[in-house]
Amino acid sequence: MDRYPCILRVLHWLLALMLALQFVLGFGAEYGAARVSEALLPLHFRLGVMILGLTVLRLCLRFVMPTPAADPGESPSLRRARSAVHGVLYLLVLAVPVSGHVIWVWMGADRSLPGGFEVPALFVPPEDETGRAVAWYVHVYGAWILLGLVGLHILAAVLRQRARRDGFITQRMGFKRLQREERGS
Repeated sequence: MDRYPCILRVLHWLLALMLALQFVLGFGAEYGAARVSEALLPLHFRLGVMILGLTVLRLCLRFVMPTPAADPGESPSLRRARSAVHGVLYLLVLAVPVSGHVIWVWMGADRSLPGGFEVPALFVPPEDETGRAVAWYVHVYGAWILLGLVGLHILAAVLRQRARRDGFITQRMGFKRLQREERGS
């Protein structure tokens, strides 16, 4: 197999767009005026719940669906580094929304979603706010680390494609095949 299955590619790009929007919403909520923050925070929460759900779905599918084989020319240390970065990316994409949920519950904020669903609280905040502070640090610093790792992920893919000139990104994400099919019709 030379590319990821269609559903994994769609989820990859959908999550990439959602994460970019989420970062903008979070930044605006954190540094915007009070009225801007009040308007953005509920959107930020709801989008975070969607990102968490889609990431869990993507991980489940990733474990059961075939994926492209590793590049045989890649060194074992590079392969381990790539796997570690992907693991940390997944960990952060799960930890940041979960920590956001903890903060949201601690705030006593509305956890309703479109369609009349409500995200369960899962805990009752204790009097001591240490957990809230820890969740805030995980959420904020985790988001910045996630942004940096996404940048490294993009840079690594682009540099690999430029170094080998083999259409790595378009091949793995399935665009190359679409181009060949369009030329043939």
